[in-house]
Amino acid sequence: MKRNYLLLIILLFVTKSSYAGGIATSDSISPVKKGLPHFLSFTGTGSIVLPTNDYIREGSRTPWYSAVSLKFGTYSTGDSWEDFAYGMPYSGIGVYTAKFFNKKALGTPVSLYLFQGGDLKRFNSNWSLKYEFDLGMSFNWKPYDIFDNPDNIALGSASNVHVGANVYMKRRLNNRWDLHMGVGVTHFSNGAQRLPNKGINLLSPFIECVYNFNPESIDYSRHSKFTPPPLEKRIDYDILFTITSRQVRVDTAGTGLPQRILDKNFKVFGLSYATMFVNSYNYKWGPSIEMVYDESSGVKVWRQIHPDDGQYYDRVKPGPVYERFSIGLSLKGEMTYRRISFFANMGYNLFHGNAYDYRFYQIIGAKAYLKDNIFGVFGICASRFSKAQYLYWSIGYTIKGKPLTKKDKYINHILP
Repeated sequence: MKRNYLLLIILLFVTKSSYAGGIATSDSISPVKKGLPHFLSFTGTGSIVLPTNDYIREGSRTPWYSAVSLKFGTYSTGDSWEDFAYGMPYSGIGVYTAKFFNKKALGTPVSLYLFQGGDLKRFNSNWSLKYEFDLGMSFNWKPYDIFDNPDNIALGSASNVHVGANVYMKRRLNNRWDLHMGVGVTHFSNGAQRLPNKGINLLSPFIECVYNFNPESIDYSRHSKFTPPPLEKRIDYDILFTITSRQVRVDTAGTGLPQRILDKNFKVFGLSYATMFVNSYNYKWGPSIEMVYDESSGVKVWRQIHPDDGQYYDRVKPGPVYERFSIGLSLKGEMTYRRISFFANMGYNLFHGNAYDYRFYQIIGAKAYLKDNIFGVFGICASRFSKAQYLYWSIGYTIKGKPLTKKDKYINHILP
């Protein structure tokens, strides 16, 4: 899990650079010597833990939780047309801690996460509908242990990824104070890098109090002046290469092994190609092909006595090479910003080598452009919308298409 800590550093750098770059553009007004608008907020939430695995469902009492978070962030100023094209986005860093129904088994986790949000709909100067995405790392969990903590089959590691998505109403109380009321979902998981990994899923209604610094630096009145220029529709092509690892459960019947969880990480390599229709500043979509080599496919294990020393050893034998490959076709949607985007795929494996996983799969992740065409990705591949197959880091390249002038040009650009 150590490599996942780099996620916070990379996204923080890209988020910071995207806003710095957005304030001074060729379409911006002359610089105004005002303080950068930023905010400090306190959030309280509490509800039930969603019963998405046996550990939660079979509890002797209602699986509740309560949590608080402290966030520091920066607003867009309205100094460029990009601010309004991307919904006056804001971003920052937050600290989160939660108390669960079974502290003895789950612990008291603390998260450090990055967030980004913006307008969905601005009704007037006092009311607006907004969204927010959270992504980071959580620590201080009490993981599964066959002797000391056998009940916690939800999480197999003390450090886990923190993912959240929220929708809320913003009420402007005065020039300094805002009140947010909304609901979201929060997910904790290690992406099958260490089993068991059923995951923790939270329903998160919340109330947030926000104090604004330098709010006079934000000017919505410039919206008419900075109307986004018409977007020239085009088709982009994303090529993505992935290296990661995972653990799997194995069939131990008649093998002499004590448990189905195999304490071994298997390599996973992936290559994907996506054709993305760019019709808006805020989103793009298109078909994608995912090709995956999974070393854990068809693996067999058993315990065997060695003829020379008479000792028992655990044997691991990979499956046939052809069983390690999968090829899937998915539909991908992506919410885009200046240098960061969030995406989701829903796909089906046409060629399915790993019988341990389901053919129908889902992918969610965050994408950050490090250069004009080079991007990094952090994502989760799952099945049944709840069972993580693996977390992954990827590096990719975007081939930007030429502007389309005729609709019939779409026909020849779907897939090679």
